[in-house]
Amino acid sequence: MRPDMLALEKFEEGNPVNKERDKFNRRNETLLYHNDPVGILFIGDSITAYWDLDSYFELTDGSRLINRGISNDRTMYIKKRFYADALQLNPDFIILSAGVNNTKDLDQSLSQETSDRLVLQVTDDIKDIVTAAAAHHIPIAITSVTSTNRKHLKSFELRAETIRRINDELRQFAYDRSIPYIDYYSAMTLTDDGIDYLNPDLAVDGLHPHVYGYDIMAKTVVDTLSHLPLKLRHEPAENP
Repeated sequence: MRPDMLALEKFEEGNPVNKERDKFNRRNETLLYHNDPVGILFIGDSITAYWDLDSYFELTDGSRLINRGISNDRTMYIKKRFYADALQLNPDFIILSAGVNNTKDLDQSLSQETSDRLVLQVTDDIKDIVTAAAAHHIPIAITSVTSTNRKHLKSFELRAETIRRINDELRQFAYDRSIPYIDYYSAMTLTDDGIDYLNPDLAVDGLHPHVYGYDIMAKTVVDTLSHLPLKLRHEPAENP
């Protein structure tokens, strides 16, 4: 018998997350049908979606690593799909990483008012998602928003400030809720003239990590979540 599950409909026409809806509905059904044990579920945007988790991590208890990242996703859309793509799969643990795409709004409206709105939007959405996980008794960690290095954009400096403020709020929230905070930001960010930016050795496009960036992220995950049956499949290489 096919499992009783929530198969989400696509969101409004043109929503960037629709491209993965059919695939995720089918994959979610398969996991539930086979009663596959889900160990850690990563959910987020393209930085999560592009990460080949099985090449970086191994769960020593034999459970599954599941990736539910979608490129161009934003916190409000993750909140809408969180039950379907995370909670109903009943993972042992969830890693939530989101927020950088929300800051694209600064490209259309470069103002302190927009920055303030985005800080509130991202942090409120993430708090709601954490609350939903707690209501289902599923432990969760939140990650920092990663910095960017797209200095050609007029929004670059205000985006850097906005991301820093979001991370300050998320770090404090994680502390207050006694949940893990996975700090990619500190490990991947450089500062020049008071402006934080993504280390250019870690990404080609100033946003999406390549293997050196993912090496750092993977080690940060394992170091932060040392209580989980999670280990690196490969030791990070020294950057040439």
